[in-house]
Amino acid sequence: MKESNIGKSIQNENQSKFNEKFIIFFKNNKAASFLSVSLLFVFIGFSIKLQVNEKSYNIERNHLITQYESKIDSLQIDHIEFASKVFSWSVRSELIRNNTENLNQLLTVFVQESGADLVHLINPENQKILLSTNKKLEGSPYIGNLDLQIDNSVIKKVEGVVKIITPVMGFNNKIGILIVELKDK
Repeated sequence: MKESNIGKSIQNENQSKFNEKFIIFFKNNKAASFLSVSLLFVFIGFSIKLQVNEKSYNIERNHLITQYESKIDSLQIDHIEFASKVFSWSVRSELIRNNTENLNQLLTVFVQESGADLVHLINPENQKILLSTNKKLEGSPYIGNLDLQIDNSVIKKVEGVVKIITPVMGFNNKIGILIVELKDK
């Protein structure tokens, strides 16, 4: 017991000597002590400011990324809408000639080059799929809402899929309806 008490008393003496020397050092070096404490506060202040700026930067960056992605998506849809209008003219000329072999090739190339996922050509009289890039669907009735009275291209967003519906006009009547489908990202 005495040894532990002696060890504690020596430790207390050393601690008190250290505290005395520390206080004497601060009294003798007031300018250095003030500058050290000031430097500590400045460091803490700049650390807090850096964290706040980093958080606001991340929020702004995420906002800009989201805004950029939505603009890119809308530009892609506009691009494919324009391409489908021009493509419908090619489809029209091949339909008038009744050249289905060339139409199949046109549909396949259009999907490969434009980034579209699926293209259908629908008979407006019976709503059956005449040609499709998915050959399993050819000859089957088109499932979905289809307005046969459209005269211009229409964009519909249904269940994560963007559908660009373009009429294919003959000389006096509608000879087909072209549907281009994209997966909405």
